[in-house]
Amino acid sequence: MSEEFLSSEDLDLRNLSWEELMVWWTAWLRQAQATNEQDAHLYSHGVFRVEPGWKLTPSGVVRDEEFWASQREHEADGDSPGR
Repeated sequence: MSEEFLSSEDLDLRNLSWEELMVWWTAWLRQAQATNEQDAHLYSHGVFRVEPGWKLTPSGVVRDEEFWASQREHEADGDSPGR
């Protein structure tokens, strides 16, 4: 069994015509846009895995209410966020 989703011909971008390349590019962009709501607070690089103020759970990314409560406490004390 192969775990490859694309054939070697599909991966040969150098030899695609401009029209074929645009078809693949458009398909990739549509797929990426389809998940925007699901991964809005996730990072694919950098030092954070999830945006501060959000947490990753088995059901997806959810707002971290403890984080936001502590931010409200700091603001009430006159502290600015991040201090």
